[in-house]
Amino acid sequence: MDRGGAQSAMKVTLNECGIHRKISIHSLRHSYATHLVEQGLNLRAIQELLGHASPTTTVIYTRLTDKIHQDAADVINGLINALSFDLDFDAEDKP
Repeated sequence: MDRGGAQSAMKVTLNECGIHRKISIHSLRHSYATHLVEQGLNLRAIQELLGHASPTTTVIYTRLTDKIHQDAADVINGLINALSFDLDFDAEDKP
């Protein structure tokens, strides 16, 4: 099936499902990439799957969703919480 045929099939499917938003095959690529990021796949792997020569292009395809923001915050907080500091020192310990 060529690109026009795929787009036509998608339009028919959208109409049959009662979806009236403008959605393209290209929109599906963006959604696919974003969902892969949400599932934890790294950008380099996604770059290869989408056939991008540059990682910059892959970054454009992915969207920062609330889930991605929350996952990033969880990772950062986990790293910070794992840090251990010994802030107790005596005046004798000073040089």
